[in-house]
Amino acid sequence: MKRILLGLVLFNLSLNTLFAADISENQNEYQAILAKYIPADGPGAAVIVSQNGQVLFEGAAGLANIELNIDLTTESVFRLGSITKQFTAAAIIMLQEQKKLSIKDDIHKYVPNFPTEGNHVTIEHLLTHTSGIANYTEDQGLFRKETQVPTNLDQMLVRFAEHPMSLKTGEAMRYSNTGYVLLGKIIEVASGQSYLDFIEQNIFKKLDMKSSRYGGLQIIPNRASGYNMSPQGVVNTSHIDMTWPHAAGALLSTVGDLDIWFKALRSGKLISKASYQQMVTPFKLNDGSLSNYGFGLGIGKLNKYDSISHNGGIPGFATNAVYLPEEDLYVAVLTNLSSGNPNLISNLLVATVLDIQLPNFKAVKLNKVKAKSLMGSYKINNDSEHRFFMEDGKAYTQRDKGDKYEVFPMSDDSFYYENSLSYFVIKNNDKGQQIMNFYFNLSIDPQRAVKE
Repeated sequence: MKRILLGLVLFNLSLNTLFAADISENQNEYQAILAKYIPADGPGAAVIVSQNGQVLFEGAAGLANIELNIDLTTESVFRLGSITKQFTAAAIIMLQEQKKLSIKDDIHKYVPNFPTEGNHVTIEHLLTHTSGIANYTEDQGLFRKETQVPTNLDQMLVRFAEHPMSLKTGEAMRYSNTGYVLLGKIIEVASGQSYLDFIEQNIFKKLDMKSSRYGGLQIIPNRASGYNMSPQGVVNTSHIDMTWPHAAGALLSTVGDLDIWFKALRSGKLISKASYQQMVTPFKLNDGSLSNYGFGLGIGKLNKYDSISHNGGIPGFATNAVYLPEEDLYVAVLTNLSSGNPNLISNLLVATVLDIQLPNFKAVKLNKVKAKSLMGSYKINNDSEHRFFMEDGKAYTQRDKGDKYEVFPMSDDSFYYENSLSYFVIKNNDKGQQIMNFYFNLSIDPQRAVKE
């Protein structure tokens, strides 16, 4: 018996040693990703990679404050932007479990004066962005001129009520920050607490998320400064009073706290596992099709893996967090630059952990004769197309009336987008038609478009 026990101990020690060696082996690869995409003397990023309850990597690069030359660290506090929405959604579910509301309730039970143009809008519609309520951040006059001035929640909702509905309730998933501000109001009515107090007492304090806050003018230790890019280079971000983003985007946190948060969310520590599954289930639209969004969380694929994720964007910051349930893998990337690319970094970190092979994104000389034969419009569906064209000796694509993006040849028939994992390959099918196979990020199955 003693020999068996000793053997088991040695076996476990051996496994732990191998696991530790594997973690150590990848450290340089994780650091190399940060070094490649984050300049040491500009805005930066903090990241965390955890799997099966074990932190594989936690690191940071770049500056938290450029003017004072202060480095970012893993303790740096960032604005989360729309990652806030999953906290708001969880708060609603907590109140449902306390029987203080139901997600099937009509929102007029809590906000009786908010117009819905005859539509029956439930809390669930707000959670899933299927309410049809307009998105106030698309009102450029409001966003540029009014969000710098302090307000309060009720005054904001009066202002938002001026926007007409963007579509009928349940017809489609249409992102709405207004909907999530309404959820903040519903939390206040149902709980009898301010949104700030509810989140801080029932989530941050309960989970010991010591570095997480509702944003404002208060002094926050280790707060990272936010930056924008301008024609002149990096500049300090414009001011936004954090009353305006409210339950749609006003929270701040660190990568370490986010790891604590999502472990608690999925484990049943904060809400039941059944409620969590409800949060990560796509919503069924009026026509019976499924959206790609649950409650405050996007549902999709990352390579061959199911993914649960959300991005965030708010003046001065861009964020991303993704969870792959099959691999119990969580990655969060927080950047203090509005035009930062946290998705690229998080996808590269995922690819490193799971050994996903990437194309060799290395430019070769453009074969202009071959490229010319590939140029033209490629129809994606009846409503959309990709245009592939040359301008001043460079190759570009443009989808519909969107921005044009330069592409770089990897071979005579494959082209990639700089600082991304997106590329396309043009081949003839068995009918002789030219097909653009577009691979977005780490996708396995391409989006196909036929040359017209």
